[in-house]
Amino acid sequence: MNMSFQNDVVRLAGGPVSFYEEYTTTNLYVERTFGGDIHTITVSNDSTTDDVQLSFNGSALAAELNPSETITLNTKSRTSVYVKGTAGSGTVRLWGW
Repeated sequence: MNMSFQNDVVRLAGGPVSFYEEYTTTNLYVERTFGGDIHTITVSNDSTTDDVQLSFNGSALAAELNPSETITLNTKSRTSVYVKGTAGSGTVRLWGW
């Protein structure tokens, strides 16, 4: 059995784009753009009272975070995510790579 990589195609997913933002929510979906393709997104809801909703198109719910929760989503080539708070004015932190 040949264990070398000579005839295998190796593809590196992702790229040089990395993203971080601290954002204050509103009660409407607001698009947060990454500046390029992102494959993994982590969102931390820093509010102790407000739920946070995430969407990839501004209308369909992709995930919901209760107060003080964090989620990591593995996605395929996203350039943005939409974020809103149920009441608004809470803080979320977004990481992408």
